Amino acid sequence: MSKTDKKIRFKRKKKRRSDYKVMTKEATLLKFMRESRSLSMRNVAPMMGVSEATVNHSENGRRDLDDKMIKKFLKVYGYTWEEFQGMLDGEFEVPEHIRSECIDIINRLDHRKLKIAKAFLITL
Repeated sequence: MSKTDKKIRFKRKKKRRSDYKVMTKEATLLKFMRESRSLSMRNVAPMMGVSEATVNHSENGRRDLDDKMIKKFLKVYGYTWEEFQGMLDGEFEVPEHIRSECIDIINRLDHRKLKIAKAFLITL
């Protein structure tokens, strides 16, 4: 048997919901709500009684969200179902996600550029 034959014989991984992203307004809003309370995914998981992966997949579009799961998030974050629905419907203004976008950019900077960004931020 050649090496090529061995490669072909590997089983394919079963397709799972977490293999693809479907970013919903609900997932994006839950991420904002968590960040607005200065909570990490790692802190939230035990409070909800779920794994960190569940929190991560819920916020990043890799898990379907039902009302029961959303209500668990809201309880931990200190928001009501009415506030959540109001934000989804546009009745309450949701601040831009500028902070999380900036943090994502900062996390991608190399050491030299990070020093420049720090010097700039200090002047503000």
